[in-house]
Amino acid sequence: MDERVRKVVIVGRDAAAWITALALQSSFGRKDPAVEVHLVEMTSALRPQDSYLTLPAQQALHRLLGLDENRLLRAARGLFSLGQRFSYWSGGDSAYLHAYDTHGISLSHVAFYQYWLKARAQGMGVALEDFSLGAAAAKQGCYVAFNDSTRAFSKAAYGYNLSALSYLAAIGKVALDSGLTHSLGQPASVEVRDGRIRSIKLRDGARVDGDLFIDASGPEGRLIRHLEPEDNIHNWRPWLPCNRLMVASAPVLQPIPAFNQVSAFRHGWISTVPLLDRTVLMAGYESSAISDDEMLHTVSALSGLRIEGDAVADHSAPGARQLQWIGNCVALGETAASLDPLDATHLHLLQTGLSWLIALFPVNRRNMPEAAEFNQQMAAHTRGVRDFQAAHFKLYRRFGEPLWDAVREQEPPESLARKLRLFKARGVVAMDENETFQEENWTSIFNGQGLEPDSWDPQVDRIPDQELMAHFQKILGFIASEVQSMPSLQAHLEMNRPQSQSDYIFG
Repeated sequence: MDERVRKVVIVGRDAAAWITALALQSSFGRKDPAVEVHLVEMTSALRPQDSYLTLPAQQALHRLLGLDENRLLRAARGLFSLGQRFSYWSGGDSAYLHAYDTHGISLSHVAFYQYWLKARAQGMGVALEDFSLGAAAAKQGCYVAFNDSTRAFSKAAYGYNLSALSYLAAIGKVALDSGLTHSLGQPASVEVRDGRIRSIKLRDGARVDGDLFIDASGPEGRLIRHLEPEDNIHNWRPWLPCNRLMVASAPVLQPIPAFNQVSAFRHGWISTVPLLDRTVLMAGYESSAISDDEMLHTVSALSGLRIEGDAVADHSAPGARQLQWIGNCVALGETAASLDPLDATHLHLLQTGLSWLIALFPVNRRNMPEAAEFNQQMAAHTRGVRDFQAAHFKLYRRFGEPLWDAVREQEPPESLARKLRLFKARGVVAMDENETFQEENWTSIFNGQGLEPDSWDPQVDRIPDQELMAHFQKILGFIASEVQSMPSLQAHLEMNRPQSQSDYIFG
């Protein structure tokens, strides 16, 4: 008797549903499909103001899905982003750039940061980010055309800023052309038997059967909630305190920056995200401290930008499902975890869940031991992203502001506390397997927000000071030379401007 999974049913909306459908169709449902992929598309929750921000890893997902980057960016009115600039997080008017890049080049197996620590202790005044090609290019508003010399020196990379509705339209067209089965509908009831979903019934009366069900419906978990225990959802508000998110649009920035700006203020944070045809303004805040009307005025005043059209505000509840695969149902995207939009992780968690699902795709529809490994990997991965975001709030260095004082006094998760202790002692990040953010990312935010190590790796002392300074000068000279030869992002966009409206159409 054939017990293989023959039909996957995806219930959800927007990018999570469509990317999942396309990824599974690309992996298992090509010509003469072994697996039927059926997407039940729920009503979209997207508004014209919304955007998707991605980390560099999204490039790999797009390649897997067979998507052309340049055409997709044009269709989604998107731009490259070399990182995020954080202002007012470490006291006063200070700012630092978390670039998607490494810092410097090590003289041995010891991290470059350790050499920088010693040099700074001896009076060197050059900031850590000045040794990053990606950071230097971002601050100068450059377009990085990656070549052999830049790749040999750094790991500079870019994420995307994408207009959500346009991106969704592009992804949806490719997905429909791939041959998957698609229908519109809203789940009315879920038939569960022996801890597994047998079928779902839609509001129009249609019944959809399947072997494996994917829940991409959002935090409400329209499918998985019928299977999960009561204590499955973990609340992360103690460490991620903003419970409301506002989104608005403003005119295009001139010149267009090569990074996103995230500025802290008394009641939360405000982010400025450039797109090709507008600027997205996002604000995370504590709703009991400031009303939506007051927040809208604050966003305009602190960003210095004129709001165009209406702003939208939604409730935000940071947290995650501990078990994201229960029975024959897998939660992906925001169904699995809701995080602060602070670090462009929305689609990345979806991508990670998809990667593990494809790697662990069940071979038996009645018995799915793969779920245990999936849950273990995703729980650890999600906690790592939570900790990275929580570190921003924990290390905030302005005092006398209730929201920030409360979260700073809150005991961090032990997994984050472990990282903080080791870094404070000797500038080393305690890394776990398969973390989204690597040691360079952690070092960037720890250093940028003023967490100063007490010492450095003793092996650094083997390098003579004169040799070390010469090495630093060589790195800085290379970066300056490379950045000088780069075109500005504005010039690159002008040179590659579409010639007609049809050039914006994807597909």
